[in-house]
Amino acid sequence: MGMGVKLGEEFTEWAKIPKAMQHQFFELAEKEAMRTKARLLENQAKLDRIRRLVKFRDVSESNEWKGWRVCVVDGSDSPVMSERVGGRFGTYGATYHIYEGLELVEEDYFSGLVIDLQVGDSEASKKMLSLLATCLERDVALSCLDKDVDLLLVDGSFFGFRPRCRIIHPHKVPNTEFKDGTDLTKHVRDASIRLVESGKAVGIIKRVQAAALDGWSIYRNGNDNMVLNRNDKEILSSSMKEKQWFSYESAFGDPILYNYFTRLALAYNRYAVDTSRTIESIFKACKDDVDRNVRRDLLCDSARIFRTSRYFIRCSYPSPPFCFETPIDYELNNLLGFFVATCNRATGLPLPLDLTDQDITMPTGFTQEFVEEIEANLVKDPDLDKYEIANHFASLNPQKQE
Repeated sequence: MGMGVKLGEEFTEWAKIPKAMQHQFFELAEKEAMRTKARLLENQAKLDRIRRLVKFRDVSESNEWKGWRVCVVDGSDSPVMSERVGGRFGTYGATYHIYEGLELVEEDYFSGLVIDLQVGDSEASKKMLSLLATCLERDVALSCLDKDVDLLLVDGSFFGFRPRCRIIHPHKVPNTEFKDGTDLTKHVRDASIRLVESGKAVGIIKRVQAAALDGWSIYRNGNDNMVLNRNDKEILSSSMKEKQWFSYESAFGDPILYNYFTRLALAYNRYAVDTSRTIESIFKACKDDVDRNVRRDLLCDSARIFRTSRYFIRCSYPSPPFCFETPIDYELNNLLGFFVATCNRATGLPLPLDLTDQDITMPTGFTQEFVEEIEANLVKDPDLDKYEIANHFASLNPQKQE
């Protein structure tokens, strides 16, 4: 789009930055478009090779799901923690919706709050908030197993919370039943294992960061000459047709190898600096990295959590395929039929999942208003000094709106 655009009409956010920067970003956008074009053309041959190597299967129609009770569990937390002089505030929530067919028959909502000291690493505070939100989701999901459901959909991977759990292990978790971050981590880990073992839970993974296909390419070829440097969702979006599905296990011969191939894609160049190393030794080093990180973060061997299979399905076009995760050896046929039959064509995702997500998403700015409500309650208290209350709840950075 050229410089003749009426900025106030079509680029409302663009118009908020200084005019000189607007022009600079137009130029940067044009340059990046050219670089992207060159990269896409260069990758076409590599994509064609991937298409020849992987197998996509067609979804068989199934109406079995029409008799199911389907439960969707989702959660949300503060997009931004409210940073005040007296502490860091975060809010989170979870919900379950139970559907019979596509009719909503039961729902409930649950809320939580985390307040951390305004000292130390803010990343630890954010991780604690995220893990407490996941904890609430897991507890709600486990309770729903007692509601005679046939399928339990959870938002995200069963163990997607794992990375960097170690940074909160020594931290206190105030106003909860957990004595510290280690206790919280173990609780969420064990709850997630119980969900997998139930045989009814399926994880829907919308934000895919895995690069297992690039790692697989490196392992097959012994080098990175054919890598695309794209995540698997992007690669499969270029290859899958509507109502097709893909299995990592059918491609790699093992349901859990995707965990290690992603690490190989990310770390290959670091290990390949030593030209005497074989691809097998590099892969083993990457596998050891993953297993060691699992032990550090979740305080258990990887065998306890690497018990799931991952797949992609494209229910509609042009919506991209989405990834889903099941216990190993889960019967897929009826589940795939459910995904296609209930697809929201605007997103490519199951409609019950979209409806649930819409109800639980925390709006930007809510946590700030929540903290102001706490302050308003305290201002009425005659035992407290109004000056100290104002100091405690003053914004840490008054120039930035939360």
